[in-house]
Amino acid sequence: MTGEGARPRRPGLIDGASWTLYEVARAPSGLGLGYFVCDGPEMADRRTALPAGRALDDLDDEAFRALWEAGRPLTRTERRVVDGGGAIWLAQSTGPVWAEGGSAAGTVGLRLRCISAHRPVVELNGASLSGMSDAELIARVGAPEGVAPSSD
Repeated sequence: MTGEGARPRRPGLIDGASWTLYEVARAPSGLGLGYFVCDGPEMADRRTALPAGRALDDLDDEAFRALWEAGRPLTRTERRVVDGGGAIWLAQSTGPVWAEGGSAAGTVGLRLRCISAHRPVVELNGASLSGMSDAELIARVGAPEGVAPSSD
């Protein structure tokens, strides 16, 4: 996904594979969340902390690799999906894992955050990652820009 509204990104090579590092968010302290996506489907996405005061454009190849090595793969409570426009989204389970399917099922949900562009975060109350296909997740983020789909 490119164009207006795109998040900062930096491409790079790790062991011959082409990766893109996206700057997803920054805390008031300057500490950031970075997200690595590989062009090859056989490689798992990775999340990493971005140091305060350091822009992605300022990273040399060694710093890029160090962030990749410090990164961690997604957990079983996270999944990447790509919408019809090519935007990359991270779906993350929220609430206590033990509640899924149990008496506290209303306390769980999903948060969908666009990794590649500035889009509103979508919250889905009572939904579970295991209970939704990629197509269902994409349908929920497909509302007009600035309007989060209803979780009812």
